[in-house]
Amino acid sequence: MFSQRSSGFELILIFQILIPLLLVVISVVGCTAQPPSVGVTATPTITKPVPDMRVTETVIPPTETLTPLPPITLDTRVAEIEALMTEYEGMNLFSGTVLVAERGEVIYEKAIGYANREWSIPNALDTRFRIASLSKQFTKVLVLQLVEEGKLSLDGTIALYLPDYTGPGADQITIDFLLTHRSGIVGESAVQDLERIERDYYTHEEMLELISGFDLLSEPGTQWTYSNFGYYLLGVIIERVSSRTYAELMQERICGPSGLTDTFPEVTSDIIERRASGYWFTKDHEFIHDSPLDMSFVFGYGHLISTVRDLYLFDIALREGKLLNSAHTNAIYTAEFRPIGDGTCEVYVVEDGPASVNGFRASSHSYIREDRFVVILENVRSGGYYLPGVFEIGRNIAAILYGCPYQQPAPHLGD
Repeated sequence: MFSQRSSGFELILIFQILIPLLLVVISVVGCTAQPPSVGVTATPTITKPVPDMRVTETVIPPTETLTPLPPITLDTRVAEIEALMTEYEGMNLFSGTVLVAERGEVIYEKAIGYANREWSIPNALDTRFRIASLSKQFTKVLVLQLVEEGKLSLDGTIALYLPDYTGPGADQITIDFLLTHRSGIVGESAVQDLERIERDYYTHEEMLELISGFDLLSEPGTQWTYSNFGYYLLGVIIERVSSRTYAELMQERICGPSGLTDTFPEVTSDIIERRASGYWFTKDHEFIHDSPLDMSFVFGYGHLISTVRDLYLFDIALREGKLLNSAHTNAIYTAEFRPIGDGTCEVYVVEDGPASVNGFRASSHSYIREDRFVVILENVRSGGYYLPGVFEIGRNIAAILYGCPYQQPAPHLGD
């Protein structure tokens, strides 16, 4: 009896010991079956919503993974960007604003130089600059929004939407050709006495007459030829089909949904708070006013003003699919590998620019795989002499973010 009771007791004791052990083993197996953690430390907190991956799945192949951050701290990289911009500032090579963001946070922003040199008013982060051809991206979004609503067709022609336009190819040039610079319509370079005539105010009718007077450079749809006037026509078309002004469409369809407060069409005669003056840097190393421009001449392709902060918000809204459906978002965000720094590194990027309009230059760089963004706005031009280009500055900053070598600031002494 004792031995039988003892055996039963021993069995009970064994189960009492084994069951907790089995539970521990099961729990350990359950933990190890989970995907291992990435192991990234000190990752900046993401303050904006995670992008809808359906928007970017054809832009970033599913097999690709995020490029790891360089083995240097965020503080170290920000300090190096600050040192770089301080060099540009010390050598009088830049006047404008810079913003750098990474994974949902602005990690660096700075204003350098003067918004108004007569009164020694410095640039500030909320200074408004002409953004030149970065305006085209806004026009493109408005066009594609109207396409999504069925008010425009990519296959529709100029003649369909602007029956009063008498230029060559009106019944052949489609909205798609205009968007992709395959219309054959000339750019400003073909305009004689451009510096003189762009000073005057133009109605849409007067500009349509001017543009229609030029022969096509190529058969519509056959060649890529950059055309500012093509985007002028798009600006007029979106007003015609919507029965709204460009400014109204901007506010309702882009600025409101994106949270932009400093982006709108510039009217030359208006008094605009915090608007920077535009300058030209001469070969004698002097700042002078750049040639006058009435913004009616660059409607649709270069007539917007903005700030670096607004352009960052616009990039977020586009990438997250707040403004367009996934197909059109992917069409706009067609990224490719391009060089950064001294050219020894290439990264996956959507770049806009380098853009230039009287007194101003601009560029934006969206590194969508790593969720990095760099934007440069400047209120000085130089015709390529002495001052570095905005692309050089933006790509040097990108090189620091990626841990790549970059060009040291230096005057450009060419023509």
